[in-house]
Amino acid sequence: MAKRDCYEVLGVNKSATEKEIKKAYKKLAMKYHPDRNPDNPVAQNNFREVKSSYEILSDPDKRQEYDDFGHQAFDPNRRSAHSGFDSSSGGFNDMFGDMFGQQRQRRQYQPRPEKGTDLLYSVELTLEEAINGCHKEVKLPNNPQLLKVSVPAGIDQGQRVRIPGKGNPGTLDAPRGDLLVEISLTEHELFKREGNDLHCLIPTSFPTAALGGTMKVPTFDGYINIKIPKGTQTGRKFRIKSKGIKAMKGNACGDLIYEVIINTPTTLTTEQESLLSQLAETL
Repeated sequence: MAKRDCYEVLGVNKSATEKEIKKAYKKLAMKYHPDRNPDNPVAQNNFREVKSSYEILSDPDKRQEYDDFGHQAFDPNRRSAHSGFDSSSGGFNDMFGDMFGQQRQRRQYQPRPEKGTDLLYSVELTLEEAINGCHKEVKLPNNPQLLKVSVPAGIDQGQRVRIPGKGNPGTLDAPRGDLLVEISLTEHELFKREGNDLHCLIPTSFPTAALGGTMKVPTFDGYINIKIPKGTQTGRKFRIKSKGIKAMKGNACGDLIYEVIINTPTTLTTEQESLLSQLAETL
């Protein structure tokens, strides 16, 4: 049975980095490990296949050989099977075999240029900065100069801005890696972000909730008035379309969602207590 392609086994492409290959291997090894699949011969066979593929692709020299010759690179019979001369060639084979063997060995162990690894940097933004976009200055390790990073409007928690060529240096004059600036949002005193929607709690008095009225509520552009219907209960939500956050890509815009919380007074005058008692009796 023909062996499957090592890259296909691990589910990565041929340009995958060592980190990506290792991540894919760990995930599959955990999935197919014999301890997790004691009575599953298919899973155990998959585990051996994953392990064998990782042993090849995690070793730079073996990976290069595999890229050049495929699984035949590790077939002990490959040299004799593909030789252009038989054993009767004698000294000719010895002379040229040694020469080509030495050349291949030098090529096999010759260091290859490798692109530098990516550098991860975390930057903290306010909700206003994330919504409107901003510029941030970051200081990289072993670099006295500050780097200005342009943060696009609409970026969210955990998303990253990639800056090519500002990561760790490569080997043998290979290109540098990239700088990945990961966003961390600080908590806002009024608004909570969920995707592109903004949520806001609005404390409402009991008379306003019971009798209805108009409330002045905050937005990022100032204030607006919303109508509170009679008999509004705590937890009721009012949605203002397209008043949320504009998406980082495209023209979609989230909503602004207000949630009513009915305020219960903690101190009352004697007259207020009497009036509430009368109201309670009528209810």
